Amino acid sequence: MLVGLLAALGGMVPAGSGRAAEPPVVLDQGWSKERRELFYYTPQGSRIIPIAWFKALEGADGTAFAAPDSLARYGLIAPDGPHPLNPDGLPIGFALDPARPTVATEIALAPESVGAGPRGRSVGLTCAACHTAEVTVNGRPIRIDGAPARFDVDRFYADLAAAVSATLFDEARFGRFAGRVLTTPGVTGAAELKLQLAGFEARLSGDAAIRRPSLVSGFGRVDALTQIVNAIAVTDQAEPANLRPVNAPTSYPPLWLTSELEFVQWNPIASSPIGRNGGEVLGVYGTATLTGDPAGWYASSLLLRELHLMETWVADLKPPPWDQNLLGRIDTARAGRGEALFRQHCAGCHNMPPWRRTDPADNVFGKTFIAIGRTNYRAVGTDPLYIESLATRLVRTNAATARLQDGKAVVPAAAYFLQTVGAILTRAMDDAGIPRDERIAMNGFRLRRGPGGAPEPYSPPGITDLKASPLAGVWATGPYLHNGSVATVYELLSPVAERRAVFWTGGRELDRERLGFVSDDAPGRFRFDTGLPGNRNIGHVYPPGGLPPEDRTAIVEYLKTQ
Repeated sequence: MLVGLLAALGGMVPAGSGRAAEPPVVLDQGWSKERRELFYYTPQGSRIIPIAWFKALEGADGTAFAAPDSLARYGLIAPDGPHPLNPDGLPIGFALDPARPTVATEIALAPESVGAGPRGRSVGLTCAACHTAEVTVNGRPIRIDGAPARFDVDRFYADLAAAVSATLFDEARFGRFAGRVLTTPGVTGAAELKLQLAGFEARLSGDAAIRRPSLVSGFGRVDALTQIVNAIAVTDQAEPANLRPVNAPTSYPPLWLTSELEFVQWNPIASSPIGRNGGEVLGVYGTATLTGDPAGWYASSLLLRELHLMETWVADLKPPPWDQNLLGRIDTARAGRGEALFRQHCAGCHNMPPWRRTDPADNVFGKTFIAIGRTNYRAVGTDPLYIESLATRLVRTNAATARLQDGKAVVPAAAYFLQTVGAILTRAMDDAGIPRDERIAMNGFRLRRGPGGAPEPYSPPGITDLKASPLAGVWATGPYLHNGSVATVYELLSPVAERRAVFWTGGRELDRERLGFVSDDAPGRFRFDTGLPGNRNIGHVYPPGGLPPEDRTAIVEYLKTQ
């Protein structure tokens, strides 16, 4: 596979393989190898760049932009080996858009058919890019599926746009690019390629400018809500006045338990699985039509059945177990004391086994879900920028979206997001001819009994709450708080004054004593300054008087068992 990649790149030689010499240990989380790889590489509707162009681009240092070592700098994980869905050896979480309309069962049952197709297929991202982690213990790699990745998606996209611009405007670089892309190089072919690249560069550079964060996210974070709303309200609506700064990044949440949770996001406003997954695709370079001929309104690149199949896979994903042979022995006496302290101080918000569940009588189908804790953002006292950036945002509608809002010209961003994504999903389901029962399953059976017993979608009680997540597998999900501003669980249980004001993200070595990651300064890491708005490490001080150090370590020990 590497030989083929080098040939396609016309001799651009990467510095190395991008894969550690020692293969990762894979924890038992309920997935087979085949299931894991389908999750890594199944397309969902994200489209970034034609794959032939991606492989032919040079980075700023003149090496192949798509070479494994080049992509590793963004925190991406190299593939474990060849796979039919990943014929180009791209990192985990990259996928080729299908060459023809396909369904999830075709991908699951006949993956070898997906690799074929005409030139011009696009590469995009999947959930796995942001929700697959590779951590280390004494340098030994361990794969944790569904855990927050170290992926710096904002820097990746900005650098990709810069590479495309440099290729267009540097004649020597364009010549090398054309030599790799064109099967029969010539003046006519090169001229046509340059016209195509110019149109693509104009769109990509504009989109990269819209997405460029004013508060740098670094590894493992992204301002997803702002970017999704910007994508559909600015780009897809062609309405520049709707642009708002990308300045409230949050950590990628873990995926285990998501199919059972009542709500998932840090700001828990969307309960439908297909709704949150469809919104994710629109935020990571999917496309939707919200202008032009009304006959085309709400058409999109979403691959619904693939998204739904991915959700069924995630339903089988278990939290990662603390393997004492790999990670160190658990002090059972201390953990038992920590459990009592957790039940006393933490369990009121953070649901843990045996799970508190929603009332099945509230659900049209008698379904019950793991209840989440909700806390008003002012009460928890953490950095307010994330909640306020959505709660105080208004969006101008256009002809396509005003009809979803009773004709209103200006609406709250949360309402715009929910109704617009809903219309895009409905159009996709209609176009695909998805029957009623399958639509209900795609929405995760999230229908309540409304007034008079009529079914209605789950809706949040408000939009200014933060989710208190269940903490199963929390040891693999640092840094902590919604904005990733606290490096370890021990520090999260400490007074604010004892939390580090500056630490470095991007490292993979687990901090097994305090739970989190080793976060000292080192080459290639991101300096996280908690003094910046959006990055502040304030709040979440429970109990109000704080815990003594021995109680903090006891709770840390207990959380290793979950």
